[in-house]
Amino acid sequence: MVWIILCAISYIGIFVIFKLIDVKNAPLLNCIVVNYLTATVLGFAIFGSLPVAHIVEANWFPIGILLGFLFIITFLLVGISSSKTGIVITTVASKMSLVVPMLFYIIMYNEPVSAVKIAAILLAVASVILCTYKPSKEKTKGDIWKFLLPAIIFVAMGANDSLVIYSRERFGISDDAALFTATLFGISLLCGILYSIVKKGTLRNFLTFKAWLFGILLGSFNFGSIYFVIKSMETNLISTSSLYGICNTSTILLSIIIGGIFFKEKLTKLNIVGGICAIATILLMAYSSI
Repeated sequence: MVWIILCAISYIGIFVIFKLIDVKNAPLLNCIVVNYLTATVLGFAIFGSLPVAHIVEANWFPIGILLGFLFIITFLLVGISSSKTGIVITTVASKMSLVVPMLFYIIMYNEPVSAVKIAAILLAVASVILCTYKPSKEKTKGDIWKFLLPAIIFVAMGANDSLVIYSRERFGISDDAALFTATLFGISLLCGILYSIVKKGTLRNFLTFKAWLFGILLGSFNFGSIYFVIKSMETNLISTSSLYGICNTSTILLSIIIGGIFFKEKLTKLNIVGGICAIATILLMAYSSI
């Protein structure tokens, strides 16, 4: 149960830190690079060493490379989508991706599906749309981008979570959870450094206090979002699909609560209804796993 709680805290922590980065005007890309550095160091520290030969020879290494690459590509796509299609559409697309790993596990590993589980999945979708919806005057640039970018983000984020599930089920990475997590974030770090070299000037003011403070905090939660979810799968207290549903829906619910209380964000009636749907989703997910 402790792993599941830590997993949920990590998911929520990522949201809070990203919000603080925005509010405090911290350099985003710098924070992202420090975040990957922190997550990588944490993983190797928990594992206790940096066994390069073991990593390269591990059967999960190719998946680790793919995941590390996908992580930073997805981040860059979110940035592009926010500017071309608007923040609202991008947010909904990213949050809706929680459905992908849930369906992936149900289909790939023949998890029994009850009427309660189906109702919970539908409620999860409703809670995402209602919680993230806010009237916006943002103008989208080009009809093709309006549909293509959010669709790619939906698939990419869902693929990330699904690949973590596949790695755990196919390669039994439980014993190497810290090493696996450190490796994929290490790949993301290398990709981030290469991107900053190609696009000159992106890491300007890299040594600022804000970049390192928020980067270290974000990296700690980011590491936990992968490491703790792998550890949570080991407990078998709830099904893997329910685990992802509960963690993601909890994040959506608490994001609107924290946003309203600490960041003075205005909540619409639809947002409140979405929060109620999120609570119902969590309860149904937990019940369906009993």
